[in-house]
Amino acid sequence: MNSIAKISVIATLSALTFAGISQAASVEMNWPDRIDQTVRTFKGDNFRVVDVDTLSRQNQTRMRVDKATPGQRAALQAAVEANRPLLASLRARNVELDNVAAAKQAADGGLTIYLR
Repeated sequence: MNSIAKISVIATLSALTFAGISQAASVEMNWPDRIDQTVRTFKGDNFRVVDVDTLSRQNQTRMRVDKATPGQRAALQAAVEANRPLLASLRARNVELDNVAAAKQAADGGLTIYLR
């Protein structure tokens, strides 16, 4: 194999490795370590509610929701309860606090609340 081909292969493999790290970092960035603080301080109406059952089994978010511990869910539910305006908005949509399973913040600052 000539040196140009070797360099191309190495560059491609390196790019794929860094892309994987970047993807993992973006998924982990706000899950689940800081999401309760994010929910607690969230302001505004830029949120949506998603039923976890509407996500495919291979969806990364669904896999993370399925792996969440009861303690993580309890911390998230406590954060929702502490954010009175968000809690009122969720109740207006007939969301029961016990059904809140996860949350994720979007790049635009919006929030997605996942329900079980």
